[in-house]
Amino acid sequence: MRLHTYRDQSRARHFDLISGGDHSRSIDLVLAIASGMLVVGAACALLVPFTSTVAGLSQWVH
Repeated sequence: MRLHTYRDQSRARHFDLISGGDHSRSIDLVLAIASGMLVVGAACALLVPFTSTVAGLSQWVH
């Protein structure tokens, strides 16, 4: 993978991750980071009810 930067016609800077090989693929770096943040946020949101249930059960175990 390599990082490719360029400016478009409106002078906005873009960052792309480009993979090598037979089928060259690219993904916008901002999109990749935003997607990763959404996945981590969703995972944390799914874990919160579970951890509060475990904490509630631990009070009854004593």
